[in-house]
Amino acid sequence: MPTGYTPIYRIYKGGVDITDRFNDRCTQIKVDLTAGGGDSDHCTITLDDRDWAISRPFPGETLGIWLGYEELGLAFMGTFNISDVLFTGPPRAIQLVGESAGLNDLQKAPVVKEFANQSIGDILGSMAGQSGLGVAIGGNLAGITIPFKNQITSNYHMIHELERMYGAVAKVVNGQLLFIKRDGRQSASGADMATLILNPAHFGQWSVKHSSRPTAGAVQASWWDDKDMVRRWVDHAAGGKDSGGQTFGGPVQLGGVFNSAAEALAAAQSKMEALKRAEMTAKFDLAKGDPWIRDQQAILVTGMRDGIDGGFLVDKATHTYVRSSGIKTTLECKASGPGDNLALASKQFLEPIGNETVGDLLSHGIVPPNIKDIYPIM
Repeated sequence: MPTGYTPIYRIYKGGVDITDRFNDRCTQIKVDLTAGGGDSDHCTITLDDRDWAISRPFPGETLGIWLGYEELGLAFMGTFNISDVLFTGPPRAIQLVGESAGLNDLQKAPVVKEFANQSIGDILGSMAGQSGLGVAIGGNLAGITIPFKNQITSNYHMIHELERMYGAVAKVVNGQLLFIKRDGRQSASGADMATLILNPAHFGQWSVKHSSRPTAGAVQASWWDDKDMVRRWVDHAAGGKDSGGQTFGGPVQLGGVFNSAAEALAAAQSKMEALKRAEMTAKFDLAKGDPWIRDQQAILVTGMRDGIDGGFLVDKATHTYVRSSGIKTTLECKASGPGDNLALASKQFLEPIGNETVGDLLSHGIVPPNIKDIYPIM
């Protein structure tokens, strides 16, 4: 969509800029940045193969992608392993489909293993090391000790089991296993993530959906007490009524038996947070493509109406460069976590004026501390 800026992209291979090889042929670059949940970041590069003159590409290449504007600079989208090459027509085209670099290196075959009194940092560090990945763990997650854990699945599935249990976002980014607190508003390095304040001028099409009633009033999880040889239960309750005055529903019980009260409580709390986030979902098409916005970005919507204004967390950010029209950004969001007040909790804010982008602020030097840790730019 027109923005008044000149959309540009850069593609790197092995640290070398190979954009010139794409300029005459690239019609679209689409990048999905996803907040874990078993999904990874993806890219699709579409090439015009009108005369079948492009040398045949093969899976296996690793490409770094940047999107932005000539007047503002570039936002780093990530490094991707090209896993599939798709030939389509008519019109004749080639699509290069990739996923976040390093994801395929994670061990995906079942493993039988026991962990006793090991921290999340130790467990994830071991798994990442087996795959040649780095590891970055945010907040206090690394120090959480798990008394006992049986692994009968692959490392890949074990990581996402820990993600669900402790309310985290687990994903592989640029050859590094990232494990950060969902809704934590901090990067893996501990830098505070700024809240982005948006108003009606920033949006194209949008929709906000509220569920008809709360999903549950509490989540129950059980654990095995070795001392007394008995199964015990813990609850994590959300409170009495929702904002509409409706009484919360009955409890939801998690399947399986956890190894300790602390582990069961963490799983119950994580599940309740997920249920609360799902009570409100939103989809925002921005008036100007803004590739500086990432998944897990906190957003505070203002100036609209009751039912729309409030705090959201970006669950998926899709940035699409289209040669004929520019850059488009679509944000799929969920409500911020239970009890969150982004206006009070966040220490830093980015407030574009009118229909500016985050890139406008960065290019003019309006950068909160550590913001480049969140939005790396060239």
